[in-house]
Amino acid sequence: MAFNFNAQAFSGGNLFIDGIGCLGVLKSFEPPKIEQETIEQTASIGKYEQVLPTLKPLSAKFVLSNVDMVYFNTLNAYIPQVIYIKSNLSSGGMVKKETQIIATFNGNIKILELPKFEMNKEAELSMEMNVYMFSYQVDKVPAIIYDVHNCIYAINGIDQFLEIRKNIQ
Repeated sequence: MAFNFNAQAFSGGNLFIDGIGCLGVLKSFEPPKIEQETIEQTASIGKYEQVLPTLKPLSAKFVLSNVDMVYFNTLNAYIPQVIYIKSNLSSGGMVKKETQIIATFNGNIKILELPKFEMNKEAELSMEMNVYMFSYQVDKVPAIIYDVHNCIYAINGIDQFLEIRKNIQ
């Protein structure tokens, strides 16, 4: 099977906060870094790192070109937030293709950065949230599902904790 990879660029996106659509205000978002825990092991000829199926704490950052009360409401630490990003990737080349990306985050806003006051500059507000549930879909197929509360960490549909849960029960 031959693969044809083309460079891609984001061509649009929308942000939803607890179901409220904020069309046109998403400037950028930085999804969580998927960094797995490692432990140092010793072998007869040296040391090496072993990668564990456990992620380090996740956080995501969103930059918005709007100041609205809906963003300040997200600071209520007693109400977990659901932030949903729907975006499109476009690729050029011989065959043009649109790829839909859907990212869903559950967590609490830990940083709300208010816009700098600069004359005649676009106001940019940014939020950073801790993430305890994260889903990343490519063309509606889950690539990553991470859910701390339900002990799920799946990559391309393969549950990384399946064997661990079997041993606990």
